[in-house]
Amino acid sequence: MERLAIAAVLIVVAIAIATLAQRRCSASATAVPRSELPPAVDLVAVGIPEGPALVVFTEETCRTCQAALAVVRGPAGAGLPVAEVPFGVERELHRQHGIDTVPTTVVADADGRVVDGWVGSVDLSGLAAALAQVVRPAEPQD
Repeated sequence: MERLAIAAVLIVVAIAIATLAQRRCSASATAVPRSELPPAVDLVAVGIPEGPALVVFTEETCRTCQAALAVVRGPAGAGLPVAEVPFGVERELHRQHGIDTVPTTVVADADGRVVDGWVGSVDLSGLAAALAQVVRPAEPQD
């Protein structure tokens, strides 16, 4: 009976420690709030003279950022110009556009208005739908 009581106390202590650790992790500095997408992007400031374009806000050590860039630079990006805006080099552009999480990928129309975008991994079906809104089919020539 004494062993059962000791085991019960140890279980309660373990649960208490796990609960405290979970609370501490969720309040840590690495917990970053997910931002909303910017309503528009200054395409000239990110190195795209005219739109439409894909803009990926990144950070140098971010693996998900590299994956997002590979997706939009590949066939899924429909050949649109892609601007990478790395945090270490372009902190002010991240601040101006309200970017607090990387990668943040946006599809911008010719005027720089954000049509759609993603924080984290790029949704391929959403990307296809957004590209359909900004990419105009070539006019048939007579």
